Amino acid sequence: MQDIKPVKERIFDFWSNFSIWFGADFGIAVIWAGALLTPYLSLKQALAIIILGHLLGNAVMSLIAIEGQETGLPTMVLSRGPLGGKGSILPSLLNYLQLIGWTAIMLIVGARALDVIFPGTYFAWVIVLGVLVTVWTLVGPERWGWLEKLSVILLAILSGWLLYVIFSKYSFSELWNKPGTGGLPLLIALDLVIAMPLSWAPTIADYSRFAKSKSDAAWGTYLGHLAGSAFCYFLGALSNVAMGKEDPISLIAAYGLGIPAMLIVLVSTLNTTFMDIYSASITWKNVNPKASLKTQILIVGTLGTLLALVFPVDKYEAFLLLIGGAFVPLAAIMIADYFMVRKKYDANELLANQRIRIPGIVAWIVGFALYISMTMESLIGVPVPVLSPLGDRIGASIPVFLITLVLYYILSLGGSKNEVHH
Repeated sequence: MQDIKPVKERIFDFWSNFSIWFGADFGIAVIWAGALLTPYLSLKQALAIIILGHLLGNAVMSLIAIEGQETGLPTMVLSRGPLGGKGSILPSLLNYLQLIGWTAIMLIVGARALDVIFPGTYFAWVIVLGVLVTVWTLVGPERWGWLEKLSVILLAILSGWLLYVIFSKYSFSELWNKPGTGGLPLLIALDLVIAMPLSWAPTIADYSRFAKSKSDAAWGTYLGHLAGSAFCYFLGALSNVAMGKEDPISLIAAYGLGIPAMLIVLVSTLNTTFMDIYSASITWKNVNPKASLKTQILIVGTLGTLLALVFPVDKYEAFLLLIGGAFVPLAAIMIADYFMVRKKYDANELLANQRIRIPGIVAWIVGFALYISMTMESLIGVPVPVLSPLGDRIGASIPVFLITLVLYYILSLGGSKNEVHH
């Protein structure tokens, strides 16, 4: 079981990295996210947005994966580069909370799916799944490889079956040419897609640091997530156009998948949720390096399970946009610092860093405020003058990423004068 120090064992090849990220977002929660795009968008529009969003978001993922492989450090330790040791505490806490949130969401969708198969067992399944993923996380990343590869096979079988069922009941031509109802700006839809790969941005290096080579880390991450997440987004959009159901649990009930679906749900839930719990625990060690990783795994697993019992799942879209607000600008400053400002890190220096870097803090806050302002109408229905209409026209993710990156680079020109020592 690793902590936040540079890893020595490099055990993940291309296929290990591919399997991790294919399985991470090949599941019911991502099908649900894809269903949010339709019927507002046509299937043609949804597919274009899904492809573009993943091409862009996965590029950011791969760059952070390279940082992790080259340094052997987890993501939140890498955030000390642009933010300083003390400055990295706030995004670490936000990442900790979002990962507990994702743990809850995955337990919810898993338990609800199983409740469809075995009615009246929802709360029992929340607890059972919570215990299973917590115990599996305690096993450690060194022993996860076989589950990742097994999940690729099982989830590929499920995807083939779902496509067969849909196209045996509906004409693809009819679904493809069915117009959208409108009501969701195209570039806000793009933000919803980009939010999925960017939600993993604070965790990517937690796994890529185990990669044998930079190429294994970058391309395994990029192509694995592209194949898994983009397909599930499209499957959700396609299913909603066909059946008018956003809730993936209703889809399982309609398809009548039964016991095979139960096995897929269990694997899918284990496969994604242990990554949430593990990365949350690693993130906490960036806040408190002396904390016990195993204790944190137990805490995160317990909190995620308890939250799953009360989480308002109708707020899923707002949850994705809030994630975008926090982690689009964070990814921008991390990439700018590593590839443009410092060009490599000394791992020991980062671990010892107890400073606050003003450029990173300022750029991150500006980016977060700008993103939230541009998506405020979609978040809570309250428009921000000028910025909300602008967000509808150009989206938030791409302009905020570019503005934050350029702002950070300019502010960093002062070098060490921009640091506050503690």
